[in-house]
Amino acid sequence: MCESTHVSTPLDPKLADQVKVGVEIERLRVDPSDRLSDKPFPTRLAAWLQPFVSREYFNAQIEFALPPQADAAANVAQINTVIAATAAALAPDERLWTYSCPPPLPRDLSADLISVEPRTSYPYRQALRQRYDLRRLMNSGVHLNISFGEPALAALQARTGLRSPDALYLHVAQQFMVSRWLLIYLFGATPISFAGYLKDPMIALPVRSLRNSALGFPTSIRGNYHSLAGYVTRIETAVAAGTLLQPGQYYESVRLKSETGKAPKRLLTDGISHLELRTFDLNPMTIGGVTVDQLRLIQLLAVYLAARPPLTEAAFDQALEVSRQLSEAVACEDPRGPSVCQAQGLALVDDWAAWSRCNSFAAADQARIARVRSALTDNRQTLAYQVFARCQASHAGQ
Repeated sequence: MCESTHVSTPLDPKLADQVKVGVEIERLRVDPSDRLSDKPFPTRLAAWLQPFVSREYFNAQIEFALPPQADAAANVAQINTVIAATAAALAPDERLWTYSCPPPLPRDLSADLISVEPRTSYPYRQALRQRYDLRRLMNSGVHLNISFGEPALAALQARTGLRSPDALYLHVAQQFMVSRWLLIYLFGATPISFAGYLKDPMIALPVRSLRNSALGFPTSIRGNYHSLAGYVTRIETAVAAGTLLQPGQYYESVRLKSETGKAPKRLLTDGISHLELRTFDLNPMTIGGVTVDQLRLIQLLAVYLAARPPLTEAAFDQALEVSRQLSEAVACEDPRGPSVCQAQGLALVDDWAAWSRCNSFAAADQARIARVRSALTDNRQTLAYQVFARCQASHAGQ
């Protein structure tokens, strides 16, 4: 008898191989003293690099955007190649900062740090400065854009009874929203802040993910994930009321995206093409800030979450409120001890593991899920613990 609570007939385990992941990575440039670089944005990059490199909010910030692909190893290899080549092309006294939290900052941050280019959007960036503390906007991270291939969409729609790709993507968005705390536990990597970030202590450090806490990257509104129309209306209403300056200021941890344009109404006319997951801190122990295991786990998790029974509106609202509270608690807890999410995490991962066995997933993938379970019982296996230990060792060696 199958152990999982939501398996009737097996799914093709190769569905996970049809989950494409496009990776966006933000990084800051620093000088030899680990201060924000005051050098101009690098424009003389090799022609092959230029499609992957763009400006971000700050002049010292770079965004790397890689095309979606389903091969996690090839994906990370390309990311590492692009970022290493860009780092090599920086000024001799520059390097890329490895952490999500910004480097040591002065007491007062100048508006001159904000990128003037592109000039058409400069007024928007200036206006954001009036809304948010620049220190918090300086948090950098990893965004994963996930999409399902057509066979996977059809199989998952048939399994869930959802009638359209949009309905399936909305269902998966809900599932990621209510499971966000698990991603923070596993991949949170901002256990400390550096000088000048926190004006007052405000929080006991170390934590799992300062960036994912209320003291991290700011948000202005909560999204509506009950329906596609509700999602669009919530954003457009906030823009009309001035709560958001433009739709791009919607910073929830999961965003519905259309490949045909950034205007929310595109979702209604052209449909959802992918989901943007924004929870991930940079992994400072890698070149590219993300690992093959992490991308593969997200592919596996996306299929598992898609195959779960859809939630009623009331059940989703309740689960989402629990998730918001748990996510904040996990983000702010000491990574050197057990997590408040351990019981919920073990329940979810045990079902995920049973589901993967029932669907005959590859041994390597089942081993990855088993390592997630192990990390829930041994906090030393989490990224936050390891990053904090490295920071301590680095400080001790100075």
